[in-house]
Amino acid sequence: MKLTNVHIVVTSLAAIAGVVITGYQAFAPQPAAQQPVRVVVALDQPAPGETVAKTDAKTDAPALMTETVNLAADASFTAALKDGSENRYSFAALFDGASDTFLAIEAPDEELNILVLFSGGTTRQVTALEYVPPAGVDPQSMAATADIMVLPEGQLEASGRPVMSFSLPQSTETSTFAIPGRAEGKGLWLRVAAAPGGKKSYVGDFRILSEGVAP
Repeated sequence: MKLTNVHIVVTSLAAIAGVVITGYQAFAPQPAAQQPVRVVVALDQPAPGETVAKTDAKTDAPALMTETVNLAADASFTAALKDGSENRYSFAALFDGASDTFLAIEAPDEELNILVLFSGGTTRQVTALEYVPPAGVDPQSMAATADIMVLPEGQLEASGRPVMSFSLPQSTETSTFAIPGRAEGKGLWLRVAAAPGGKKSYVGDFRILSEGVAP
């Protein structure tokens, strides 16, 4: 009987302790649940009237300034063939920059062959040929085509250099013909063909263009 009473007492104490622990867990203050932290970054706004400078991450090298040079402005002109045409025509009138000064190819001549020598005998790169048709002329009596060959040494010879042909406008519009590749030389040969079937063919003004770095 005594052992039984002791067992009852121990069991009762354990039960009471379990109730106390359960009650503490139920009613003890719980720590506040942790909320996620939100970080807000505030950017200073410019004051009214204030400007904000922007910086680009990519910076390009400054572009080279180029200018177009008219190589014919200080060039010399003569006949490319030994046909005495320099005595019949004033070739410089075709390169003076004025559309109201032009030449007329008269029969029996059917073309003009002009040798253009650049100033100082220096080698220059030719990038384009610009043509201004003669002013106040019937388009049907205008020169039809032009051929050009850049001469390395300024002499017309069998050099194997390419000959470029262009159809000249039969109107009042200025045309620019690009010279492909790096065509360099001390001069060029210019051939202008007359319009077929006419007694006279009028030729306007030419500019020989080169691009270089501006000083």
